[in-house]
Amino acid sequence: MGINYGFDRIRFLNPVRASSRLRGRFTLTAVTLRSATELMRETRLSIEIEGHEAPALVAEWLGLAVFDAQP
Repeated sequence: MGINYGFDRIRFLNPVRASSRLRGRFTLTAVTLRSATELMRETRLSIEIEGHEAPALVAEWLGLAVFDAQP
């Protein structure tokens, strides 16, 4: 099961105008074993606006993966 654990850092750098073309870049930066059945994933997220140098948003997104312990 995947759980959205939230964001550590989130920065809104540029407004996004209606009908703008966006691209999301997701980079897995770390995976931490929390227990025998849980993994914490840290992902760097950048939302880019076509034609702009600076992104609209940059963030560090956390996700928890929980696995079934039954054999």
